[in-house]
Amino acid sequence: MGILDGQLAGTGAYAAGADFSLADIVLGLSLNRWLMTPMPRPDYPAIQAYAELLRLRPACREFCLNGVP
Repeated sequence: MGILDGQLAGTGAYAAGADFSLADIVLGLSLNRWLMTPMPRPDYPAIQAYAELLRLRPACREFCLNGVP
C-alpha cells in the first residue's frame, strides 16, 4: 500500500493518472479488502483520498463496499 500511496500522490487522482482506468478496478477491489480487514494501518493520505474518490462511483458503491454505506 505504501507503493500505491506514492503513485496516487504523484497522479493526484487515479492509479494511472487523471482518468479512471481498468487498473483502478483491480486496485480498488484490493484496497477495499485491505480497508475492511480489522488491523492497524499506517496513515496513507493519498490512499484515503483515492478511496473517497472511488466511493463517488456508482459501481463502487453497489459492488465494492460490502454493504457498508
